[in-house]
Amino acid sequence: MLESAPNETNGKFDLMHKESGRLLVLSNRAPIRIISEGGRRRIEPTVGGVGATFLRLLERHGGVWIAWSGSKAAPAPLRMPPDEPRFSMVFPPLTERDISYYYYGMCNRGLWPLMHLMPQNCHFRVQHWNHYKTVNDLFAEITSAHASGHDRVWIQDFHLALAPALLRKRRPSLPIGLFWHVPFPPESFFRIFPWRRELLEGMLGADLIGFHTASYADHFVECCARICGLDVDRAQGLVSWQGRTVRVHGFPLGIPADYFAQIAQTDRVQARVRRIKASLGSSTMILGVDRLDYTKGILERVEGFERFLELNPSYHKRVALVQIAVPSRTKVDDYARLKRQLDELVGRVVGRFSSEGWVPIRYLYTQFGAEELVSYYQAADVALLTPLRDGMNLVAKEYIASRNADHGVLVLSEFAGAAEELEEALLVNPYDMDAIAASLKQALTMPAQERAARMSALRARVHGNNLDHWSRNFLSALEHQNSLIRYAPSID
Repeated sequence: MLESAPNETNGKFDLMHKESGRLLVLSNRAPIRIISEGGRRRIEPTVGGVGATFLRLLERHGGVWIAWSGSKAAPAPLRMPPDEPRFSMVFPPLTERDISYYYYGMCNRGLWPLMHLMPQNCHFRVQHWNHYKTVNDLFAEITSAHASGHDRVWIQDFHLALAPALLRKRRPSLPIGLFWHVPFPPESFFRIFPWRRELLEGMLGADLIGFHTASYADHFVECCARICGLDVDRAQGLVSWQGRTVRVHGFPLGIPADYFAQIAQTDRVQARVRRIKASLGSSTMILGVDRLDYTKGILERVEGFERFLELNPSYHKRVALVQIAVPSRTKVDDYARLKRQLDELVGRVVGRFSSEGWVPIRYLYTQFGAEELVSYYQAADVALLTPLRDGMNLVAKEYIASRNADHGVLVLSEFAGAAEELEEALLVNPYDMDAIAASLKQALTMPAQERAARMSALRARVHGNNLDHWSRNFLSALEHQNSLIRYAPSID
């Protein structure tokens, strides 16, 4: 697989101009929250990062964002931004059963653990799959109704894997891109999914399918060859399907690096950093930041830190782990169970090692705003991020972008997608408690010159492949694919 889009270097197919037409974005959730007050509607953003980038793209190109509102009621379409409308936001009407079976069922209890190689958490139910198909068809129907001749469609993630083919049937000539924001499993593992062929064929309705890494793209191409029996070009990432050639490619997702760097320099953040360090009671801070999800390896991380304390008593009272766990999918049993397990584990470690006012773990189970997060990124001497499996792990990049000097060390799971890009991090097997302990010791004893060299290289990498670069790269590749090889003959 190529590491970047074929047109990245010369910009020949850059889409950032008006002639490219409108953009239609499909995602499971809308990036806003609608609040009713006194008979009026107030709009608040609910996401930053990727969501903010798509908002900027739609303001630039015009178009439609089609997404579930996050509630049982489907609000009337909105013109955005409210003060100077440039695009529309449309909310498919999902029933309570749709939400239960499509979202909490197939997406959260079926596809999410499947993509993250967690078979013990997989629950496959035919009624969940049927509602998943129904919701995907609804998205495709609404998109078809809003699309015009020169529009492009960019579908986001595994919630809408069938939408490309369903939309292709309705609008055969429409350029369609799909980006997969989670890992894609090897063919031998993907086979456990009962509707494996239908899912692959649904995705192949797109002209371009993007993944975070080349290895995920390779896995998908291999599934097409071995499960569907399709002709593929593994070297070029091409799949022949129904007289069309679909391109499959790695596009590592970036972050708005300048945004994090600018926040980190503000007086308010610097004042908060001083307060965090003063309240910690330890000279050295290790930081973990995650959604509370079983894929993030939080339990294994705490056990690895416990092992570090066992092996290094000289660090008692000198170091503390701050674990930020953002509440997630609280209605799903697996997540409620994880919360209980983490509470008990943290309590055990704190009870075992605390002494004379020193507490080895500060556990924060709450939502944080951008300024608060950046303050913790700034305060941390080491970021310890150990997902068992992760599509990318943007927290690692946020930590790097928030460092305005060449200090700090990133310890990162080798099973995070970001590990393929962030070569200067200390990579660790998250299942190996002794390896986590050893990596922490290495990070804390690393010579200043080595720390500076690693962080400088990581920061340059994160700023070079930022979020705008990622979106331009994908849209340019979609234009290239659609204009040159969309109707190419099947691969020999």
